[in-house]
Amino acid sequence: MFESLPELLEPQDPNLVPPFPGSVLKLIGPKSPFLKKGKVWPLLAYKGNQPVGRIAAIVNGAHNEFYQDKTGFFGFFDFVDDKEVAEKLIQEATRILKREGMTSLRGPYNPSVNDECGLLVDGFQSPPMIMMPYNPPYYEKMYEELGLRRVRDLFAYYLGANAIVPEKLKRVADRVRKRSGITFRNIEISRLDEELCAIKDLYNSTLKRNWGFVPITFEDLKFAAEDLKQILDPEFVMIAEKEGKPVGFSMLLPNINELLLKAKNRKGLFRILKFVWLLKTKTPKEARLAVLGVKPEFENLGIPAVFYFESFERGKKKIIGGELSWIEETNIPMIRSLELMGAEKYKTYRIFEAPL
Repeated sequence: MFESLPELLEPQDPNLVPPFPGSVLKLIGPKSPFLKKGKVWPLLAYKGNQPVGRIAAIVNGAHNEFYQDKTGFFGFFDFVDDKEVAEKLIQEATRILKREGMTSLRGPYNPSVNDECGLLVDGFQSPPMIMMPYNPPYYEKMYEELGLRRVRDLFAYYLGANAIVPEKLKRVADRVRKRSGITFRNIEISRLDEELCAIKDLYNSTLKRNWGFVPITFEDLKFAAEDLKQILDPEFVMIAEKEGKPVGFSMLLPNINELLLKAKNRKGLFRILKFVWLLKTKTPKEARLAVLGVKPEFENLGIPAVFYFESFERGKKKIIGGELSWIEETNIPMIRSLELMGAEKYKTYRIFEAPL
């Protein structure tokens, strides 16, 4: 379900929060596959004729079907440093979700766990990587004053290309290649639909143990791939196979946010043209390891070691470093593996919840 947005006004003060940008409207607009099972109510707050905040009340039917609960979500929550504004927005989102029969409120999700999610609470010193959120530091305190409470932390780690790969990781990676019968290949963009089918099955079977996991559909992946295929480096997307059948995958995304930042001083169409020109002529210096998963029945074979090793070796030839995110605070084995490689936890994102 998609309800029409009120008339959007361009903010005259650069310190004010802008209305929902085009990239957001694509995610929650009529053509979004999310709306096949979900509902979204985008809301704007005004003072006078100035937009000062925004929020979306979200019912994720796929989540509630999977978990058999009535969790309501909020996302795209931005506001000026004014408690009245934030309070009015969360109250209106709460009213809508109660009306829809939801019993709890969780977020921020933009609009789901398969998209940008979490509130940045630590690591403001650097801009966000691709498909990761960013917000001013005052948001955390405001969330708490609104009665929202921490329910889960998500970590982001950073690894520079000059890091020294532990000898143990090299040995494990070599042993996996020689003895496990597992082969590794790059994604083939020329047969993208077929590859997306394999990735969908891998995603749903390897990540379903993650907290808040929601199954992804082929339609969801196809929708995301329309943008991602323009920037994907086939060497950065690897699939592990056993006897020709996919058993794991990893995906490293070039950090195009660097290019967006370089185009930020331009306005309107000129900003878009500048970004397109940079995308065609420049290569991002950093990347983000966004997904890594192995089917449960194969996870004791050491496949992640090969993904880590190969991502690092290939990456250091093209980039100066990268982010590994996000990692649940409870995923101790993954955290230990990253720390063994010399990765440093440098950002924390938080999910909040409140009863309705």
